[in-house]
Amino acid sequence: MDNHFWLGKQNPKFADFRNQFYSNLEVVEWHKFIWHKKASLRYSVYAWLAFKGGLKTADVLAMRGITDHFNCCFCHGEKETVSHLFFDCNFTFNVIKSLLPWMDSHLLKPNLYQVYDSIYEQKINKQLKHYYLLSASATIYHLWRARNDRLYGGIIDSQETISVKIRKALILKTHGWKRY
Repeated sequence: MDNHFWLGKQNPKFADFRNQFYSNLEVVEWHKFIWHKKASLRYSVYAWLAFKGGLKTADVLAMRGITDHFNCCFCHGEKETVSHLFFDCNFTFNVIKSLLPWMDSHLLKPNLYQVYDSIYEQKINKQLKHYYLLSASATIYHLWRARNDRLYGGIIDSQETISVKIRKALILKTHGWKRY
């Protein structure tokens, strides 16, 4: 029987293949925030896009020569950027505060990374940490949808309505979780 050696291992595992395949990619600190055990692909993709600057906010579109709108559709006071939209805007900050209660004690509005990092700073069990990480990603997804609804669909949801939509989505997602 022939042995197939790969990376000097007689019995390689899938993790060995995966590690070699991704070995040339940059390691980012925020991967644990969005790609955790209880992550939802739909929400994680939007969080990933927000971290990578892949969401088509007004500043990104303007760099491509597309000038559809400039100001934040929630507060109408600042230029729409990822950092403003998540969570420098008073509107979006109030939404995240309704879901993550300790956010109210921050002296300054947190940015995207600081929201996720604050979840890791909490003295909570792993299950609750996954719930809050999922909450943050779901918030990004639903705020992005609310933004697009305002700009392109003529639907204007309040902070409370968006918070309720997020809570309902979280209930549906976590319904089958053990010990939750």
